[in-house]
Amino acid sequence: MSSIPEDQLIGQKEASQILGFKTNQMVTKYIKEGILKTYPKKGSKRNWFDPEEVENLPTPLPVPPPDHYFPTLKANERWKKKGDDSVS
Repeated sequence: MSSIPEDQLIGQKEASQILGFKTNQMVTKYIKEGILKTYPKKGSKRNWFDPEEVENLPTPLPVPPPDHYFPTLKANERWKKKGDDSVS
């Protein structure tokens, strides 16, 4: 395990902001699922993160996904129909 200097670690709130979440719930979920790793900080019980690990997480696809990712996906057709209905 490579040791990260404590002064470079970031808190859960900052990690949430970097990832674009409004609350900390998704970061907590990422911890439980093993997607994000926490690091100890002397004298603290809070969750601390390596900023590089947070910034290097892959970004999720938007909903609905762009056609070029899944051209034959039936959900795209449903989304388009919903969008067409709301315009009329």
